[in-house]
Amino acid sequence: MLYHLVIIAAYALTGAVIARQLPTYMPNIDPIISYYVGGGFFLVCAFLHDFINRKVERAQMKRDIQNLRQHVADAEFGLARFENILGGLAGDDADMDGFADEMKMLRKLLNQLSTEMKKDKISTSKQPLASQVRGDVSAPVRPPLFASNGKAEQAGPDKHEILEIVRSGLQDNRVDLYLQPIVRLPQRRTHFYEAFSRIRGENGEIITPGQYLPIAEDAGFIGTIDNLLLIRCVQLIRRIRHRNSEVAFFVNVSARTLRDTAFFHQFVEFLDRNSDLNKNLILEFSQEDVENTIPELEGGLKMLAEMGFKFSMDRITRLDLDFKKLGEDNFRYLKVAAADLLPGSDGLPINIHLEDLQEALARAKIELIASMVEDEDTVIGLLDVEVAFGQGYLFGVPRPPQRSTDQVTDAQD
Repeated sequence: MLYHLVIIAAYALTGAVIARQLPTYMPNIDPIISYYVGGGFFLVCAFLHDFINRKVERAQMKRDIQNLRQHVADAEFGLARFENILGGLAGDDADMDGFADEMKMLRKLLNQLSTEMKKDKISTSKQPLASQVRGDVSAPVRPPLFASNGKAEQAGPDKHEILEIVRSGLQDNRVDLYLQPIVRLPQRRTHFYEAFSRIRGENGEIITPGQYLPIAEDAGFIGTIDNLLLIRCVQLIRRIRHRNSEVAFFVNVSARTLRDTAFFHQFVEFLDRNSDLNKNLILEFSQEDVENTIPELEGGLKMLAEMGFKFSMDRITRLDLDFKKLGEDNFRYLKVAAADLLPGSDGLPINIHLEDLQEALARAKIELIASMVEDEDTVIGLLDVEVAFGQGYLFGVPRPPQRSTDQVTDAQD
């Protein structure tokens, strides 16, 4: 306020000086006119000052309103997401024994999600999604095409569209659990399931980890998605374990979750409270992530192993591994692309002959799973090298649990 008074006083003083000095420089001018000129100068300057000041205040007010709307949107985002997840949990037939633990986990996820939103890591704009979404399964299988109308689409979404689907999917509880069977060879009886996350858009679009992982990692949401996927699996296990207590699920844990100590500690705490499910959950990590795990998290993996949880390693790029060490760390499964195991293939870097691989794995109590199995010739080749398990489109594509509940409950050796 004082600033404006000083400016107005300066305009008035300048107008007075003009009124007094104008006759000196223009002797023929009437003194009254010089006072009019000085007064006019003061009024014009005061008007312009007021006009500019109002524009500045209006612009600041718009920014304040926009910021307020942003904070309200953040709060609504968290509240809606929590209420939707709560509704989904309440609607499930899950055992109530673990309900309180899951709610504690969800509260932590909500707090972390709100923190990420305040850092402006993702957009809150609502823009229409023009394109249908081309999906994939994840690293172990070849990507299919998905669309809301069930038909394949050629054009995929851009990064902004994927980010918007992730944001709205988390907000509206549209992170879905999909299961793909892992079968025992040669019987082809389903023995395990691998869990994948799918995120649905508002118009039925479906995006898969192969599409959203890099973008969601940049936005800081992979830890949230990993933990939600884990909760979905726990709920499913509780629903079906009275019919089949032996079926197990592979759950992928991303590098972001491993390296984010806050999320990983939540992950470990939640599993500790559900350690009775250690026979039903197999935690899967990529080879690169395991080899690059920071020392602070090695203790967490050791704790999980002591709880009885088994591990699997996928995205194998070389097999010159210390199988004994892996076995001691409670790794019980290795997933290798089927093409790299077939006789006559170049294979992967390995420090033993391929025929001796199974013997070395058996000594370490590790089973081999061939991924990306897509035709019968591949199965024949895998049987020649005595691979015990197979996974791929030949045996089944990922589907929602509600479409394959009977298969899940009947899964066995």
